[in-house]
Amino acid sequence: MKLFRNLGIVAIAIFSFFYTEKIANYMLLNNELYQEIEKEKASYEIKSVNAVIDGEYIVPGLNGLAVNVKDSYYNMKDIEIFNSYYLMFDTTYPDVSLNSNVDKIITRGNEQKQSVSFILEYDKEIIEFFLEYGYDASVLVDIDTFDKNSELEQINNEINEYNNLDSLINKYSNNSNVCYLNEKNEKLCKKKSKFLVKTNKILNDSTVIDIKNSIKSGDIYYVAKNTDVKNIQLIINSILYKDLDIVRISELISEERS
Repeated sequence: MKLFRNLGIVAIAIFSFFYTEKIANYMLLNNELYQEIEKEKASYEIKSVNAVIDGEYIVPGLNGLAVNVKDSYYNMKDIEIFNSYYLMFDTTYPDVSLNSNVDKIITRGNEQKQSVSFILEYDKEIIEFFLEYGYDASVLVDIDTFDKNSELEQINNEINEYNNLDSLINKYSNNSNVCYLNEKNEKLCKKKSKFLVKTNKILNDSTVIDIKNSIKSGDIYYVAKNTDVKNIQLIINSILYKDLDIVRISELISEERS
């Protein structure tokens, strides 16, 4: 008898919980502020963008933003009026994503980011130039040129000491997990599931004019060592004139929106 009574109490408690939750949801859905957020949300949401795949090559996509109506309501509840400043968002992801296609080679970033990136062949003068003027860049380093105090992003360019250098990068900085492909490292980088990057925009003293006349958002510039910094500055001036940001390669290829 006692068992049936206890089961009855539990059943009533469960029924009460679900009934109370149902009433609360009904009240919420019919709340004037909640309904206004539901009505206005489409104006503030951003659709995700699929990555573009062309054979073995890929251009990264972009994540989107969807309004979380319930969280937004509770965020505005105290002010009791709709204010877009208090909207809360959830991230939405593209159906075709870079993260699902890490075997593809990234040739450029998504144009919607309004950004470009420089990847530097190791050259102290060029590195010092970027640091002096506060321009961001990513530097190809090996076990001997890695600098644990560097303010620039460092990309593992080792072959024989790859794992040791990766450990150092993990220890002292954020590892971009980017591999700039060359004739020696493609097999290794694919095995390590790194993001594979390769560009045909090679900046040196003989290509500066061609590159200057073809600057576009999403470009990746590989800067050859011994390039005159005056020529690099010329390219940077043209980039800034087009109101493009200069970011490290990991940021350019990321599908996160900045």
